[in-house]
Amino acid sequence: MSWAAIAKKDFQDAARSKALWALTALFVLFMAGAAYVYTLLQSGGQGGELEALGLIFLLLTPVTWLIPLTALVMSHKAIAGEVESGSAKFLLSLPHSRRDAVVGKVVGRSAVMTVSIVVGLVVAAVVTFVLYDTFDFGAYVGFSALTVLLGVLYTAIGVGLSATTKSTGRATIIAAGFFVVFELAWQLVPAGVYYVLNGSFGPRMAGQPPEWYILLTRIPPSEAFTSAVLQFLPGNSTLVAALFPQNPPVFLTEWAALATMLLWLVVVPVLGYAVFERADL
Repeated sequence: MSWAAIAKKDFQDAARSKALWALTALFVLFMAGAAYVYTLLQSGGQGGELEALGLIFLLLTPVTWLIPLTALVMSHKAIAGEVESGSAKFLLSLPHSRRDAVVGKVVGRSAVMTVSIVVGLVVAAVVTFVLYDTFDFGAYVGFSALTVLLGVLYTAIGVGLSATTKSTGRATIIAAGFFVVFELAWQLVPAGVYYVLNGSFGPRMAGQPPEWYILLTRIPPSEAFTSAVLQFLPGNSTLVAALFPQNPPVFLTEWAALATMLLWLVVVPVLGYAVFERADL
């Protein structure tokens, strides 16, 4: 398994360059800081029980910004940087293949993201356990698993995009373009389709959106993540009822949202590898 050697070296390089420690510090400050700030918001507002579930819902939106951006920044030069610097020829010397390079980079950099996110979540769990009135272990573990998956899939996306070009400059543009299209501008797509079909840019607030509209909105990785969290975790029946049909078809269930995340994890690196395999280095 020569990809494992590449993954190990990538992880060790991140540790030696302090990238692993910097990422870990970032997620510890973010996760644990959010857990503490939530206590201040509750005590300064209407009060009530401090519940871990409330913290999870508070973290949803910031997580869907911080983790994709961090993962893309860390991974978008993984292959392109090796090619541009000329070190790809050494990387691809026997017994390593181009597939080994892509898989190894995905695994190595995903390990860096996973360690950093998990440490941040563990520290936040300690803060939550100490300061909060209730701690729902199952809900927190479920949220943590989905958060790690989001980090891994965006790392895989970054490596896959990196494999499509020989230039780090173009790799940066491609990664930024992906983020803009799928995380910032994607909501224009279902709105545009809805306008063509119905003459308005979206369903009225009082009405349940059509099933196809909901499906289109959850295609981006972070939207699939949010849907999975909202539908898998307990304590959010009112919110879920407002956003999803009461008896959703299979393609709008929590398992479909999880499947969407897994598809992103696989498809982009595979497409990147297909381009990389044919590229003249």
